Amino acid sequence: MAKGLNPKILHRHVSIRRSGKVVRNVLAQSLISNIKQGKLQKDDEISADEKNWVRLDQHYQLSDYFPTQKISSSQDLPPNMEKHLFELSKMLKDLS
Repeated sequence: MAKGLNPKILHRHVSIRRSGKVVRNVLAQSLISNIKQGKLQKDDEISADEKNWVRLDQHYQLSDYFPTQKISSSQDLPPNMEKHLFELSKMLKDLS
């Protein structure tokens, strides 16, 4: 679902659970703005009935608002690793 579209709201109020503590009567319309402001976290859970809970980052309408972390980037490499990899690639080219 595109972020620009407002998903159809199925429930007016929901409950949010974090670390075992439940906050009731949260306006469903406020969820996206609370996510964007950092007030809600990906591992917070949402429920309409307080029986079935879903993590916010796994909810079909809200998961897009929690980007997945990149697996790796050159910034994550140890110092001089890029230089060593470049030298290794040159050595491999020389061997072939």
